[in-house]
Amino acid sequence: MLTRGHLQITIIIMVLILSTLPSAVAWTWKTHADIAEVVYLGLPPDVQKNLNLEIMKNASNEPDEVFKDFRHHSYPNSYQKAKSWLDKGKIAYDRGDYDEASFDYGVATHYISDSFAAPHCVSKEDSSDHSRYENRAKKLVPVATGNNSLDLNTRMQNGYHQGSESWTRWLETGDTSIIQTNLNDGVSASLVAVNESIKGDASPDLWTQILDFVWNYVFVSPGTTG
Repeated sequence: MLTRGHLQITIIIMVLILSTLPSAVAWTWKTHADIAEVVYLGLPPDVQKNLNLEIMKNASNEPDEVFKDFRHHSYPNSYQKAKSWLDKGKIAYDRGDYDEASFDYGVATHYISDSFAAPHCVSKEDSSDHSRYENRAKKLVPVATGNNSLDLNTRMQNGYHQGSESWTRWLETGDTSIIQTNLNDGVSASLVAVNESIKGDASPDLWTQILDFVWNYVFVSPGTTG
């Protein structure tokens, strides 16, 4: 029988485990929506007229608010999720289902941009510091700073490694420009990824889709949907 003492011990253990994980939320609803909007506005006009900005903005917060996915906001898991949603978006876009594509690409921007948030690159961060970071970020405007030759996986990996250093420097200096850089890197990677996905030669083949499914639902996140 589960006693009160056992329950208290269980709760303590769960809290300790969760405290060692990178936080699931670093950008607020507003920040994610702002990122999705910058991505949309950075796409070619012929693509903008097909996609739905409001759907993209709302979808950019689905992983937190609807999926309750608190495990895949840090690299490398975030890359697998982003790739899966980019592939879904490409399939929908190619068949002319632009509302579905807008949703899929909006979700993809969430996982990509979260990977560049410094609190997602460390563990055991103080909750008050985390809140200060969030509150300052939502007062900033994400700026896409251009393209480079790096693939998405490499960009997200670099963002993760740089994030730990960013967190340390921000705690020491309180320099808001560090958060601005995190935001800019996240939105830039998101814009390039969505644009390249849409302009790609073809939708992912069946084998790629099968591999993505097996990775996401068998190895990475058993029982997690979204």
